[in-house]
Amino acid sequence: MKGLVLLVLLPLAPLARAEEPAKTYVGAELCVACHDAQAASYAKTPHAAALADEKRPESERACEACHGPGSAHSEAGGAKGVGGLRAFAKTDRAADRNAPCLHCHGGASAVHDFPKSEHGLAGVACTECHSMHAGTKEKLLRAAPPDLCYGCHLQIRAKFALPEHHKVNEGAVSCLDCHAPHGSRNKAALRGANDRACFRCHGEIEGPFVYEHEAELTEGCQRCHDPHGSVNRHLLIRQQVAQLCYECHTVTPRDHAQPRFRDCTRCHVSIHGSNVDPRFLEE
Repeated sequence: MKGLVLLVLLPLAPLARAEEPAKTYVGAELCVACHDAQAASYAKTPHAAALADEKRPESERACEACHGPGSAHSEAGGAKGVGGLRAFAKTDRAADRNAPCLHCHGGASAVHDFPKSEHGLAGVACTECHSMHAGTKEKLLRAAPPDLCYGCHLQIRAKFALPEHHKVNEGAVSCLDCHAPHGSRNKAALRGANDRACFRCHGEIEGPFVYEHEAELTEGCQRCHDPHGSVNRHLLIRQQVAQLCYECHTVTPRDHAQPRFRDCTRCHVSIHGSNVDPRFLEE
């Protein structure tokens, strides 16, 4: 066809973007000029002395060690939300809030497992429990255990109000005596494997025994006890001892069918293990 002109549309070249000026560190003196209240509270924390060392790189010194370089924020007149500073807002991803903390503390043995801990995987940020400016308790905690823990673990709080419970509310025992809040390779973030958390206080039932109670060896203390609280004596998970025992011992002697055989541990007193009797009778 004569006179037909084909137009070929070429992609437009992208518009050149103005490069943002590189952010630089301005020093704590400039931060204090506006944030005097935060500076006053910060000065009372362990971080103040540790991060003031001039031998540290600028990126790991004073306010900017946690909040990042402040030049853009300062040049914008200190407007809130401007300048890209880390504000540790609750709307920020937990991983982003945790990054500055783990940069310094991540190598500590007590914190090493935090990213894969139950708290870490649940999206709990360091700032949920610690406050770098307003923390008044040990290790800059927002509140002391158990009140701090009860903020999330309401079901556990209810168990400690039951008639039989470990004396956590009374101050004799702390949540941290049994649990490692920053992570543990044991279930429920326990401080010790294989019921070591229990045996730290209850060493008399640890063994080893000549005749071991298999339930304790294979399933542990929580097979029979609720460590936080129970309506039953000895923190047992069943009201009648016989009900608990029958869950494993389904075949019992005929003479044990009588009503008086309802409190198994009246005869089998060494129920956690025995050195003399395979039936755990009184030694």
